[in-house]
Parts: sequence; structure tokens; C-alpha cells
Amino acid sequence: MKILLALVLFAFLVFLFVAVSAKGAKGKSRAGAYRRRKLMTENELEFFGRLVAALPDHYIFPQVAMSALIEAASSDGKLAHGDRLRIAQQRVDYVVCTQAGELVAVVELDDRSHSGAKDQLRDSRLEQAGIRTVRFQSRSKPTPAAIRVTVCGPAPAADQPKPQVEAAIAPTAA
Repeated sequence: MKILLALVLFAFLVFLFVAVSAKGAKGKSRAGAYRRRKLMTENELEFFGRLVAALPDHYIFPQVAMSALIEAASSDGKLAHGDRLRIAQQRVDYVVCTQAGELVAVVELDDRSHSGAKDQLRDSRLEQAGIRTVRFQSRSKPTPAAIRVTVCGPAPAADQPKPQVEAAIAPTAA
């Protein structure tokens, strides 16, 4: 009788183990359910056009993940992990780079969805990494000329030589 009870209990445990394993494997193979979303709002898209017009000699990248720009600097693994999680889901509106791929600034278009305290914290994180943030108000967007001066500084005087920009892509031999 004891042997029969032990066999039944063993069979039940094996069944339970198989059922739990199958459920876990099923969840891991699920691809999820997703749909497309717009990269930018109409307002952000219009401002993107202004940035491109203002900075034709630069590359403009919209909606860039903060984790692509900065990383945790702590040598303590637990603190570094927490710092990574703080920025994991954040994006910046635009990244401006030279044609050589060097980061010039992060540009933010502030509208009613922005929070002053959160923006200040984001700006301080970028500043720690040596990245300048330029903010424009959505309700009073500047002209392309004003954008250029704000992002790049004033143009050099006519009697000063213009800085040389190296080509980002080397020409290929024919």
C-alpha cells in the first residue's frame, strides 16, 4: 500500500513538474502583441524640419534613447544597475551631430507634456556626461536662423577663416 501511495505521489509530482515546465517555456517563446506607433508627433515633425533647415551641415537624429548617449559611471555594480534603470525608458527629442559623428547637443522641444523638475534632472544627467541640452518652447518656436545660433553659436566673422569640416565617409577608389 505504501509503495502504491509513493508511486501515485511520484507520478503526481512528475506531472506537476512537466506542466510547470511547459507553461514556462510557452511564455518565453511568446513574441508578444505589438503595433506601429509614430516616431514623432506632428509638432515634433514640424520642428524637425526647422532643425534640418537650420543645420544643413549637421546630422539630426530624432527620438534617441538616453542609454545610447550616456551610461552609468559608478564602479559599484548595484548602483550602476540602478542608474541604468533610471534612464532605460527615456528618450531625447533630437540629437545634433557633426558630419564626423561628434555630438554637438541634445535638443528638446518643450510642450505641456514636459515637467520642469524632470527636465532639470534629465539635463543634469546629460551635463554630467559633458552633453549640452538646448531647449526650445513649442508655443514660440524660433526661426531656423535663431536655432542655428542657439545650437552652434554665432557664425565666424567674415575676416576669420571658417573651420574645415572633414568628410564623414571616405571616397571609394574606382
